[in-house]
Amino acid sequence: MDLVLVGERIRRERERAGLNQRELAKRAQLSQPTLTRIETGTRANVTLVELDRLAGALDIPVRLLTSGDPVRERVQIAARINEAVAAEREAALRRTLEVLELDARLDKLGATATQQRKPAGYLPVPDEQLPREQQARELAHRVRTALHLGCAPIADVDELIEQLTGVDTAVLQLPKTTDGFTATDPVRETTLIAVRVCDVPERQRFSFAHELGHLLWNDGAQVHELDDERTPGEKRCDAFARHLLAPEEGIKAWLSAERFTESSRVNERTAALLARHFRVSFPVILIQLEAMSLITAEQKKELWGTTGVQLAQRYGWGPAYEQEQEAAQAVRAPRRILERAVEAYRQNLLGVRALAMLEGRKPEEAEASLAEAGITPNPPSPKRANLSRLVARGLAKGE
Repeated sequence: MDLVLVGERIRRERERAGLNQRELAKRAQLSQPTLTRIETGTRANVTLVELDRLAGALDIPVRLLTSGDPVRERVQIAARINEAVAAEREAALRRTLEVLELDARLDKLGATATQQRKPAGYLPVPDEQLPREQQARELAHRVRTALHLGCAPIADVDELIEQLTGVDTAVLQLPKTTDGFTATDPVRETTLIAVRVCDVPERQRFSFAHELGHLLWNDGAQVHELDDERTPGEKRCDAFARHLLAPEEGIKAWLSAERFTESSRVNERTAALLARHFRVSFPVILIQLEAMSLITAEQKKELWGTTGVQLAQRYGWGPAYEQEQEAAQAVRAPRRILERAVEAYRQNLLGVRALAMLEGRKPEEAEASLAEAGITPNPPSPKRANLSRLVARGLAKGE
């Protein structure tokens, strides 16, 4: 057993649990200096009793400390992040893997098997020889057609992704350098799309749509910059997200309903109301308007730079936008995995710490909310002793 690797796993699991060394040492009935030496791999030996105490204190199986987790080794990552920022990428990877590892662990615990739905196949993508903008527009149209969305605004992009593809979605605490993250476990055929907690709800929606583009094109993009420029794949997914969230036909229909004529000039208020209608950022709607020849490049430049907060306050949805900002700053666990975890907790197969990690809150808060909902762990079933075996063993010792 490689004690250096064991120490690294203990440190990683401790940090995941939000514990410092003193707290974990106390729970595991070890001294803090002993735990420090174990984590740094400088201890000459570590007993199974000590590992068992540490695993119990961390609410994980001992094998995760002794052998590691195969999920971490096999998961394929596609992160929208500059590869040069290694520390941020590792932090984003850790948050995403926590969710996939828990899902795999629930399988081994015998939890209710609510497996990820496997669709018959994703939508066929347009001919990649077509211009990038045309590909993006056509694929967005196919998604809307498949889900009978017409040209109406999309309420919840994450639910759209789950409905169309069957993959899990989540909003997680990720570094500011990471807007979106897609991780796939090829063995379990499970994919998770995660976006970052932030105070800009439009950005979250756009990031989800952008990640859906990567998933449908199956381009496996892992970086979003190449020689300080966004890659063609990233630009294509940006265009796809723009057309999916704010389709040209929808913009035309809205303008028609507002009695907008070609002779009218799109001003800030009109563009702001359009952005609000489709729940996209102001820059996204300006790009669409320019592409539709409804504003010029000069007009776009004049309007560019106003924030969503400023527009909300100017045009009457300030309080509603503040509520949306608050919601965008909350962790949202994948519904399917959270349902499995709650049921495992009810069956006394999973501790509250793992469930709290998934929900992004403190264990005591998660436990209180579950109890308020009438969800408490079932008492463990008493194990009956095999009297015949005990008698036989006693007689054997007496011989």
